[in-house]
Amino acid sequence: MEKRPPRADSRGPTATCGAGHTTGFPPPRKRRASPVTPRSSPGPGRGTAAEPGAGKGGETRESGRAVPWKRNRGCRDFLPREEGAVVEVVRRGLRWPEAPAAAAREDAAGRDEAWEIITSKGFTWSKRSLTSTMEKSWMLWTFVKRWLLALASWSWSLCRICLLPLIVTFHLYGGIILLILIFVSIAGILYKFQDVLLYFPEQPSSSRLYVPMPTGIPHENIFIKTKDGVLLNLILLRYTGDNAAYSPTIIYFHGNAGNIGHRLPNALLMLVNLKVNLILVDYRGYGKSEGEASEEGLYLDSEAVLDYVMTRSDLDKTKIFLFGRSLGGAVAIHLASENSHRISAIVVENTFLSIPYMASTLFSFFPMRYLPLWCYKNKFLSYRKISQCRMPSLFISGLSDQLIPPVMMKQLYELSPARTKRLAIFPDGTHNDTWQCQGYFTALEQFIKEVIKSHSPEEMAKTSSNVTII
Repeated sequence: MEKRPPRADSRGPTATCGAGHTTGFPPPRKRRASPVTPRSSPGPGRGTAAEPGAGKGGETRESGRAVPWKRNRGCRDFLPREEGAVVEVVRRGLRWPEAPAAAAREDAAGRDEAWEIITSKGFTWSKRSLTSTMEKSWMLWTFVKRWLLALASWSWSLCRICLLPLIVTFHLYGGIILLILIFVSIAGILYKFQDVLLYFPEQPSSSRLYVPMPTGIPHENIFIKTKDGVLLNLILLRYTGDNAAYSPTIIYFHGNAGNIGHRLPNALLMLVNLKVNLILVDYRGYGKSEGEASEEGLYLDSEAVLDYVMTRSDLDKTKIFLFGRSLGGAVAIHLASENSHRISAIVVENTFLSIPYMASTLFSFFPMRYLPLWCYKNKFLSYRKISQCRMPSLFISGLSDQLIPPVMMKQLYELSPARTKRLAIFPDGTHNDTWQCQGYFTALEQFIKEVIKSHSPEEMAKTSSNVTII
């Protein structure tokens, strides 16, 4: 029997995994690799895989030198879980040969390297080949999914067009299939009609033709493109007073009707009282913006505006505030939930928990609350996304709002996990005119100053939640 070398201490020398992990076991003795013929011959510089069943130890050839491998001892944590072949190797108690630390850490450089691994089949695969196979499968599934959705949409549209002939035919001949098609047609009409109930880009009637512009103050009329190629219209109002370079920037998301020109009186008062820059956004399908409004489209619009603001060298990127009223509040909450690292604070005014909650409130005579979520084309689930908004938050509620129940603003305030959050209540505030109440801009100014001042950890620890009734 071969005599082992003497140990340096009571524990003895330790072996390490590919990522430098210490296993706590003595290093294995090298054995000759079992001859295995891979199904695909490795290229130059690639190692030859050892047979999985060759015993407790073995070696592979990598760049002309022997690299030992042994049974897995706590090295699963750095295995790429997306590769089923590697997972199968771990399940059988094996691990791949020693690899560079960067690859074992699964960082960007390691994922791109084409080093080889041992599979349960006994032949070699490269990480790139496995990733390429996964990407091809994903692309095929995406194509099939889009094709099926297009076919379903086309069939749905055809049923809606043929609703009257379907009703007449059913009246004459009957039949369960015709009855099902009639119900599908009615469901399609109601599904499409949801946009008509939510978006009002043509109210008033000239909203798509004429967008008022500010006069006498520095401003820019800007057009940007979203990721899906839709052209959006923005208006940038510049503050030119003292310390203008350090002024905060407010991205203004308006409600579901009109255009950004109709919000200029409110925006100009913000400019004067708060000493901030303002960017007013017209969603797709509103004002001079192209496209057609939809929930996903509005989310893409908000992302495009934030990306544009981050490219402006003349705007302070550390003081980005979001403001949203009504529907704009839902857009602002979504944008803040997805970009918490780029948003300093969020202000929402007279907004809702979600469209399903609004539907059950407005149409209480119909059991809307029992409809599943997939029945709604637009959801705007703000009550879920607010849980991801941990930045300072201000909730402005007008108690005289006849459209959105004020209790929804209070519920959003309670659901917010922000350490610094404020609820400003205006008893005389209506849905669109709360900004005309006395003390409105004072509450905004106080909140902005508090956020700017509380950048230090000491100040943030002192902040709390409170309710202000004005």
